[in-house]
Amino acid sequence: MYHGSVTLTEARNHLRSELLAVAATVVPDQTPAVTQDVGPVDQGALSDESGPESVCTITVETGDPTTTPDPEAQIGFAAETLESRGWKVTISEPTEGRHELTARRQGYDLTVTAKTTDWRLTLTGQTPYVDDL
Repeated sequence: MYHGSVTLTEARNHLRSELLAVAATVVPDQTPAVTQDVGPVDQGALSDESGPESVCTITVETGDPTTTPDPEAQIGFAAETLESRGWKVTISEPTEGRHELTARRQGYDLTVTAKTTDWRLTLTGQTPYVDDL
């Protein structure tokens, strides 16, 4: 079923470990938590969720609730960390207190978000589609 040398489950596990590693580096004194990992799903599934599994999306959150939010610094450090790990990073202009970057590497996509009103740093990643593995 999979055309490449990596299965969707292996891609999911790789993405999950990458998100956790980046989160732990950016906020070293806290333990990142996986807040979403529903497993492989079909992005184009019908309402009955039938169809082949084609992609995985995972969300990890971290942050220090005892500190004042500094989203600009968090996003900057996240960008440096991702770039050092081979990701191509694009930082967006802040909008209404929301700071965000997107990153891409070998078909994997992720977004890192931080807000001026929240101490959490949220990393959401998606595996390549199964046909691209």
